Amino acid sequence: MDLAFQFLLAILPIILIFFGLVVLKQSGTLMGIAGWILTVIIAVLFFQTSLPVALAASWAGVLSSFGISLMVLFTILQVTMMDLTGAISRITAYVKSIAAERYEQIMILNVGFGSFLVSIGATPVTMLPPIMMALGFSPLAAVALPCLGYDPLTSFSLLAVPITIPAAAFGFDAKALGCQVALFLPVVSTGIALGMLWIADGITGIRKGLFTAVVAGLTLGFSAILFVNILPASAIGLVGVFSGLVTIIVLFLLRALRGKPMDAAPLLLPRENGMPLWKAVFPWILLVSFAVIISIPVIQSGLYSILGPVQIVPVIADKVIDLKLLNQAYFWVVVSTLISAPLLVRSRREAQGILSLWVKRAWSPTLAAMVFFAIAYVMDWSGRSVVGGTLSFLPGAEAFNMNAVIGLTLALTFGIGFPLISPLLGLFGSFISGSEASSNVMFYGIIDKSTSVLSLDFMPVYAAHATAGGVASGVAVAKIINAAAVIDKIGIEGEVVRRVAPVAIALTLAIGIMLCIMLVF
Repeated sequence: MDLAFQFLLAILPIILIFFGLVVLKQSGTLMGIAGWILTVIIAVLFFQTSLPVALAASWAGVLSSFGISLMVLFTILQVTMMDLTGAISRITAYVKSIAAERYEQIMILNVGFGSFLVSIGATPVTMLPPIMMALGFSPLAAVALPCLGYDPLTSFSLLAVPITIPAAAFGFDAKALGCQVALFLPVVSTGIALGMLWIADGITGIRKGLFTAVVAGLTLGFSAILFVNILPASAIGLVGVFSGLVTIIVLFLLRALRGKPMDAAPLLLPRENGMPLWKAVFPWILLVSFAVIISIPVIQSGLYSILGPVQIVPVIADKVIDLKLLNQAYFWVVVSTLISAPLLVRSRREAQGILSLWVKRAWSPTLAAMVFFAIAYVMDWSGRSVVGGTLSFLPGAEAFNMNAVIGLTLALTFGIGFPLISPLLGLFGSFISGSEASSNVMFYGIIDKSTSVLSLDFMPVYAAHATAGGVASGVAVAKIINAAAVIDKIGIEGEVVRRVAPVAIALTLAIGIMLCIMLVF
């Protein structure tokens, strides 16, 4: 089969999803399901994949999505509880008291606090949109800004899972990759901060918040470079945590230097609905505390041993998915929500209203996250067969892997210019799966093979791929659906993608240019 025809077939599901979202303005969940069906059909008919393998890949994708999909499911429950009990309104009132200017609100919440939340395993795309709406931002901005806020430190999110998972799977040094990724972050973080201002308020927003955005972006980027180099390899998961905290501190110091000190009195005193701030943020205080505690290695191993092999799910042949249930952030979202509920929920009727609205909001983004992971796994497992109890490629069958076809076509088409466009693979992978970690695993072999053929240094190219995968969070349909669901705005996904795509593409091209400079010098 002609390589160009194979390439067209391999990207056809992506074209369908994008066309449905942007042109037909269909929901991300619907287009995700349509894209999954098309991916399975193409894999079976044209890429030597049996139907059982394609369905097993889909099931593996669903199971692997739990770190995202169940996090979405239970975070929406927590946010819905905080919304209907008045906690979100109380937090919003406090944010207004310490950051009256819109650009300050954007930087503190989405760059500083958003990066911190991402790093500990929480999800700003479900936690921040209600606050952004309450602050007066448009639904588009309330969805787009937290999704972009996921971007700067995505490689260090979930305690650096997008770095540590491929490092463990393929046997390279996680810290070496982290150091390379961090080199891109001052430019990327600053670009994202400026992009947020443009999305929210256009050129006027950039003029007003230019200095603050540059300070926030550079602080976040250079903090990541500092911490990834001074922390031991075993603590790489804390790079994003510390960088986010430093950025928040610097932004508050900048306010103080401008004569706008933080008013600490509202922290304890009730306002408006009679709820003190500590009570309003109590679920998040618990969640952050649990996230830090479960990051300690001895506690991680202890939690894992409680359930042990029970949480290992066989999929097909030698493929298994280890759910690590008690080690996952979504489990502790449930725990923090249950502990906080008696403090916030005032009646049985209110509890019933919370559960009813939760189901209405949560089913679509949860399903979408699962479906996009399923697509990613079908593409990754395409061309494989079960041989002697192992899922692997038969001789010559690797040429029928959908990801390999995409990577090889790009490498042959662009040749020595491959580094300039290689970050687009990261953007592509994360757009499809909704996860940089999944993209990094999916495209490791492609990047390794392409750099070997072209005699390029693998690690910088792979780092650029990972960084661009983080940038893709701003246009990842699964994340956009999550953000839209918590403010009851399902259906604006295409509008958000159209608005954010220029920022994501521009930053991805900038990453490619930076990579070329690194490889030359």
